[in-house]
Amino acid sequence: MKSEIIQALTSAVDGGSLRVIDVTFVRKDSQGNVSSYELAELDEHELVAYDLVDETRGLLSAGDIARIGARVSPRSVAILMVVEHAWTTQLERAVLAVDGRIVAHERVPPDVATAALDYDRWSRTSDRGGGTSCSDTG
Repeated sequence: MKSEIIQALTSAVDGGSLRVIDVTFVRKDSQGNVSSYELAELDEHELVAYDLVDETRGLLSAGDIARIGARVSPRSVAILMVVEHAWTTQLERAVLAVDGRIVAHERVPPDVATAALDYDRWSRTSDRGGGTSCSDTG
């Protein structure tokens, strides 16, 4: 893994906002054959880069690995990480401490978030016309 990625990930983990709870590597050879391996299968010197992972839980299924493997380019390796957004645990504790209640905790799908951001950018920069404007003068 590139040092820039490790630094950003380590910063998020050290800051308490993120926890890495599973890691699996997926490799596709030049023939398109997919294989996978876990941290426990790495050599000692290779493990140094993954000190930020406390434990792995085997949360990634064979189906998950196959789906990702199908998207990996030949002669490439992908690192699959399952992460916990630890800051949400801290927020939940704070809400419950004041007798609050969390009604829903959902993640917005990436395509929905991207569409909303694109629409927001479009609506701020486009002249849609047809409307009237209000002012304090007049």
